Amino acid sequence: PWIIKYFKSSTNKSMLHTAKYMHQILNLSLDAYDEIFQEIDTTNLVEKKGIIYVWTNKNLKSRNLEIKVRKNLGIEQKLLTQEEILKLEPNLSPIFDAGVIYEKAMHARDPHGILKEIFRLFLKKGGKFVQDNITHLKQIDKDRTVIKSLTKDYYFEKTVIASGAFSKSLTDQLGEKIPLDTERGYHVHFKNMDHLISRPVIFLDRGFGMTPMNQGLRAVGTVELGGLENPLSKKRIDYIIKCAKELLPQLDKHEDEWLGFRPTLPDFLPIIGPSLKNKNIIYAFGHHHLGWTLGAVTGKIVSSIVAGEKTNLDLSPYSSKRFN
Repeated sequence: PWIIKYFKSSTNKSMLHTAKYMHQILNLSLDAYDEIFQEIDTTNLVEKKGIIYVWTNKNLKSRNLEIKVRKNLGIEQKLLTQEEILKLEPNLSPIFDAGVIYEKAMHARDPHGILKEIFRLFLKKGGKFVQDNITHLKQIDKDRTVIKSLTKDYYFEKTVIASGAFSKSLTDQLGEKIPLDTERGYHVHFKNMDHLISRPVIFLDRGFGMTPMNQGLRAVGTVELGGLENPLSKKRIDYIIKCAKELLPQLDKHEDEWLGFRPTLPDFLPIIGPSLKNKNIIYAFGHHHLGWTLGAVTGKIVSSIVAGEKTNLDLSPYSSKRFN
C-alpha cells in the first residue's frame, strides 16, 4: 500500500507541490536555528561552510530539472565545474563532472552535542523531562488528553506526538490511517579523517554523502524501506564504504557502522498539525531525510499551534487530512 501511494505521488505535478511546500519551511530553517544558537554555546558543534553536491554527466536530465525547480523557488545555488570543486575540496578524486554549492548551508559537527546544549536550555527555562515507555494516548474530553505508560497515567490539556518513525503506533490508536514507513539510512565513521573535506559533499549518482564531524568523517547513504524490526544489511554498509573510498582514496578502515530510521510518508511532506479527530493532539513527524534540518522551524510552528496563534504559513499541505 505504501509503495502504491508513493507511485501516485511521483508525478511532475506532485513533485512540484512537494518542492514548493518543503521550500516553505526549509526557507525558514536556518533562521529558526539561529534563534536557538544565540542562547547556547555552539563552539565546535556547528560550521557554516556550505554544502556541495556533485554528479557525473550520466543523468543530466534529472540534474537540470533539479536546478530549474530550485531556481524557480528562488533558492541560491552556484553551479561549479569539476575544476572549481577540486579547488574547494582538493582531496576528492575527480570521478565527477560538475556540481553545485549552497553557500549559506551549515552542518552539525556533533548532533548529540547540540541536542544536549538545547536540552540544558530547555531545563533552564523551566522545562520538565519525564522518560517513560508510552503505550497509549487518548483525548478524553475537550481540553484533556491522557498519556498512558505501563505504570502511570499523565494528563495534559494538549499533547504533541513527535516520535519520528515510532509515531505510527500512537496515531493508529487515534483512528487515523497515516502511511508512515521507515527509510533506513546507513552510516559509517572514518576516525581522524574529518580533515579530508571542509564541508558536506553529496555524490548524487551514488546516493551517498560525507560530512566532516567531531567523531571523524561520516559517510551515509542508500534508501531502504525496511521497517523498524529487520536487521542491518551488511551489503549496504559495504556499498557506502566502497563509495566513500572511491571519492576519497585516502580513507583507511572505518570505525563503526549503524542504522538510522527516517520517518517517511509517500509524498515526502511531513505531518505537522492537529489530529483530525482529536484537536488537542498535535502531530510533528514524517520529515524523512530532513528531521535535523527542520527540527527548529517545526518546533516554532507547533508552539504557535499549541498557543492558538495565527501564522502566515499555509499549513494545509502538512495536515494528516491528505491521507484520510
